[in-house]
Amino acid sequence: MPKCSECRMLTLNKCSAYAKAQEILQRELPPPPVGACEIPIVEDYLQLIKEGMTVLEIGCGTWDLIKNHCELIGAHYEGIDTETEYFGKKTIATRLENLADLFFPDESFDVVIGNQTMEHWAENGCSLEWGLYQCFRVCKPHGRVLMNVPIHFHGTRTFMLGQIEIIKQLFASFSGKVLFEKWGHPSDPLPELFPYPGYWALDNCPAYVLDIQAIKDRPLPENYHNRGATSGQLAQIQNYPFSYNIYRVLRKTGLFSNTKIF
Repeated sequence: MPKCSECRMLTLNKCSAYAKAQEILQRELPPPPVGACEIPIVEDYLQLIKEGMTVLEIGCGTWDLIKNHCELIGAHYEGIDTETEYFGKKTIATRLENLADLFFPDESFDVVIGNQTMEHWAENGCSLEWGLYQCFRVCKPHGRVLMNVPIHFHGTRTFMLGQIEIIKQLFASFSGKVLFEKWGHPSDPLPELFPYPGYWALDNCPAYVLDIQAIKDRPLPENYHNRGATSGQLAQIQNYPFSYNIYRVLRKTGLFSNTKIF
């Protein structure tokens, strides 16, 4: 899907998804597409969840759309998060747990969802490879793993630099049926979003959202592990682009604009 001009939530050249996201999340958000596209993307996910299914949401946060839908139609919902609250609101997690240590048994869920979380796994002690292994491990054969991530916006190297081929290779180890769709790219008639003024590595690289929908149709690969993963500031240094670490230092020295970055 879609460039913004084709999105069902564009009304009179305004993004109704952004207004809806502000109303639901009740906090300051980045402009569209990053602060808006998750609304129609997740609404489309709901169509894939049927009565009797089991659903796991990774990094569920405070948004209860998926949880409420499961309760409404008679699907079983579980959500994990590492925090008890975000922006003063209690998370909806059924279990406080890091994806790196996911407790659920193999093949427990029909659908595994990660809404704007994958780009932060490596910051929190879970490598991308291991995180995907965990998601596909608990997914049933022919079940779905659904992820959406911001590109050129924040998170670790792969997402900030928009290394889409690397993302495709990671998913290919688990699935031969993966759909990749760019949302909000191009963004016309909405303005493009450049969140890092002066950051040379992202010149002419506007932010957008990548939706990834995979079907588990391959056996789990062997020899996956999470050894060597770090968290906190060390993880940022290791997993952010080297150029971005330099850029952050230069910003602190005042050599670049201090315009707010979301």
